[in-house]
Amino acid sequence: MSPTRHGGRMKRAGAIAALVAAGVGIAATVSLGNWQLRRAEQKLELQARRDAAERAAAVEVTARDLAGLAGRAPLRVKLRGRFLHGKTVWLDNRIMDGRAGFFVVTPLEIEGADAVVPVVRGFVARDPVDRQRLPAVGMPEGEVVVEGLVLAEAPRLLDLGGGPPAGPLPAIWQNLDYDAFERASGYRVARLVVQQTSDSGDGLARRWPQPSSGVEKHRGYAFQWYALAALLAVLAAVALFRARTHSEKATS
Repeated sequence: MSPTRHGGRMKRAGAIAALVAAGVGIAATVSLGNWQLRRAEQKLELQARRDAAERAAAVEVTARDLAGLAGRAPLRVKLRGRFLHGKTVWLDNRIMDGRAGFFVVTPLEIEGADAVVPVVRGFVARDPVDRQRLPAVGMPEGEVVVEGLVLAEAPRLLDLGGGPPAGPLPAIWQNLDYDAFERASGYRVARLVVQQTSDSGDGLARRWPQPSSGVEKHRGYAFQWYALAALLAVLAAVALFRARTHSEKATS
């Protein structure tokens, strides 16, 4: 076999390998672009459901209604009960209106219920000097009426620490874990949260982030993935053209 023909075969093999790699890359980038668009659509759908729930009249919830409540989320509700302030969890690293702070989660004890309901009462800014210092917030005593939205869980953040720390409440946690909340509080905990929207005069902010936030970001990422797929397709076409041109020259 002449060196020229051997070199031609090597170049064709390299071109085929490049085309296969490009095909895999195109499939992967298109898939990632589609995933970003699906995430955007999911957020828009959730926002539409949230908007409909907020426009609806609040459903008054009693002890016997708790069992099936999580499956109806998002749902605007009204609850009557007593806050267990000594069992509060402060969810760390939350942002509202450009300020860093805590989401304050306090269990609500409803008369006759076999589980307490975690209420995400609102946001408070952290101490800028001492990160572990808990800010002073209002603590309504006695029976309170709370209006809000039933959600499957409190908003979560990436947690690299392996879950909530062991120890008594009140405490600072990264995320709300129902099992850990039960162990720390000593109460059975309903597998849902109520994101409070009514004003309790406690000084907490309740301008909650909307599910649709980040939709444009997802669409932007999708465009980038599709653009990369198009670039790979162009490069693959150029590689194929060069391989065919070289093959024709080698056989002529």
